[in-house]
Amino acid sequence: MGQGGGKMLFTRQSSGLVREVSVANALFFNTSAFIGGTMGGAFQIAALAGVPIVVIGGLTNWSLVAFAVGGLCILLAFIFASLTSVMPRSGGDYVFTSRIVPRVGPLLGWLESWGLVFASIALLQFETVQTLRSTQVEGRIVGIGTGSDFFNNANTWFTEGATGDVTGLPGLIPALLVFALVGWVVLQPTKTFHKIVTYLTVIGIVGWALMAILGLVFFDPAQFAANLPQYTNGVTVDQLAQAAASAGLTSGFDFGPVSGLSWPVMFMAGVMLFQFIGFQYSAYISGEVRGNVKRGILIAVLGALAMAVLMNSIYGEALTRKLGLDGQTAWSAIWWGYIDPVKAGLGGLPMNAPNYYQLLGTVAHPELWPLWAIAGAASTLFPFLLMPVYVIFISRIALAWSLDRQVPEWLGAVSERLRAPSNAIFATLALGIVFLFLWAFPVLKWVGLGALAPSADPALDGKLNLAASAWFTILASSLSWIMPGVNAILARRTRPDLVKDAPYIRWLPFLGAIWLVFTILLYWFAGVAPIYNAISGGQEALAYLNASGVSFVIIMFVVGIVWYVIRSARNRRAGVETELMYQMLPPD
Repeated sequence: MGQGGGKMLFTRQSSGLVREVSVANALFFNTSAFIGGTMGGAFQIAALAGVPIVVIGGLTNWSLVAFAVGGLCILLAFIFASLTSVMPRSGGDYVFTSRIVPRVGPLLGWLESWGLVFASIALLQFETVQTLRSTQVEGRIVGIGTGSDFFNNANTWFTEGATGDVTGLPGLIPALLVFALVGWVVLQPTKTFHKIVTYLTVIGIVGWALMAILGLVFFDPAQFAANLPQYTNGVTVDQLAQAAASAGLTSGFDFGPVSGLSWPVMFMAGVMLFQFIGFQYSAYISGEVRGNVKRGILIAVLGALAMAVLMNSIYGEALTRKLGLDGQTAWSAIWWGYIDPVKAGLGGLPMNAPNYYQLLGTVAHPELWPLWAIAGAASTLFPFLLMPVYVIFISRIALAWSLDRQVPEWLGAVSERLRAPSNAIFATLALGIVFLFLWAFPVLKWVGLGALAPSADPALDGKLNLAASAWFTILASSLSWIMPGVNAILARRTRPDLVKDAPYIRWLPFLGAIWLVFTILLYWFAGVAPIYNAISGGQEALAYLNASGVSFVIIMFVVGIVWYVIRSARNRRAGVETELMYQMLPPD
């Protein structure tokens, strides 16, 4: 469409997508996007915050934070349902931010989605490792039950040398096989893809219910404590509990301000958002949701949120406390590197495996190993299932970028066979493989950037690791959590033409203000303040930034800004009327 002075509005007439995603498909898409390793390691993730795990008022602080964050996330659900109903386009909050925020909206929308994309690609690497670790755990369960040497040595599967670390070439080869299977799933036609995700999610939820029932019935603390030493070279539950106490992880938690500008509850809330991330992702594929978009998105988001809260509270807490809260806290803290097992006199990570519920159940009742293995299969399924969902979600953001000329148009080209942007899918898989190489080999060290991924373990030094990937994801996705609040506050004022018919329109500024206050406080106390405290307290600034993953986040956003500037300049030279383009919605 020509414009005066040689300018033109250079966009496609249609996105090329087809509305063939049902409400049920959207719900299970969201569910798959957040569960990951939560079914087996729901409590294990609680220790990632590195703060004490204690019982307050009959529940652990982890469960209380889950309920609080879940309650606040209801506001986010209504914000997404409202804005998506009048802007039902793939790309979700990228589209909202770029259209609602005046002047700087396109840049903020780009950086918000750019950070979210790379946070999600880091999660692909994270969940690939979790899938391999879950497979090892399945092998140990069979080994304990049958006495087979092959399965008893499952901890050596995919590991490099005698380190016990899933890394190097032995880790990369099976990781690439997992990625190949992910590729097969995401390269199915859209309707077939959603059928696969829906059916597998239903199977996984059945496994989740089975794990909960088995745990409540058969988790015997006395029998677990009696059996554990024979599988851990003599390490007892009491020794684990003492290690947690010595590390300060069993007392001293405070819901108020402590240690200057640090709130332990905010660290937990940050990790909780890491656990919940994905429950809202049907909003990012809303260009394909059929029927009443507001109703479909709201049901899908709230339904997934309810499951996310349940899995990260009562489910995990009930099973963990049956076997000893302090001992499981220590086991989890060892996994994340907060406790040195050698210095604590434990020798190493118990069973050289994460404390997944199915493994703990096998220790307590080895004779029931077939049941624990069946339940554990679902725990292996979910980290795998998260990956194709993330690839599809990322590809829809790339489609929105291409429609706005932020990336080359070919990246968002929609395949007639797949009814999906196949080039974006291939690009996402390729970037995921790059992250796998950075995890498997010390590539950064080879190119002189090893300081960006330091580790006390020589086998992991210079490589990406799980904890760093998790914190990278939490920090890199910050704008995707913060901007929905900004959009809700501004929408009525800046774009009344777009949102005049939006449901809950009168409540949007109020909902947005509460959500914005929450997310800004969270990222200040759990993100900015710890960095400031560490650096001002005498810790070497660069070393801290590298070890905590902050350096990678900074580099990622700098690259994103440079890319945006270059593309904007090219669009101006090509005569693309970008200002007018962002006044309109992308093609349907």
